[in-house]
Amino acid sequence: MHTVSLVELAEDGETLSENVLTFEVAEGQVLWESLELQGHELPSGCLAGSCGSCRINVIEGEENLSKLSVIEKDTIDHLNESYLETHGKDWIEGKNLRLSCRSKVFGDIKIHVLKK
Repeated sequence: MHTVSLVELAEDGETLSENVLTFEVAEGQVLWESLELQGHELPSGCLAGSCGSCRINVIEGEENLSKLSVIEKDTIDHLNESYLETHGKDWIEGKNLRLSCRSKVFGDIKIHVLKK
């Protein structure tokens, strides 16, 4: 079992310690499905990796997620372009976008749900 920490971030990017949820996720389980089974529903749309509604920022443990599939990479590339246009380069630098509906967990991670 691996620990998934779901955090809320303040505007300065610091973790709000009182707003951290933790979940235990089995090896190789899809992140979105695992949290849903535990009663916590992350944002979603198509659940196929095409719409990007389930986007997350991996704060720690990016190496503990499955490799990007072609579909996920294409969607994340489009999301990065969109964020670049709407929020600027400084906002997207240092963020590790992934899709919770496509990411399988292979170790502990800390994530933040990104809004549109």
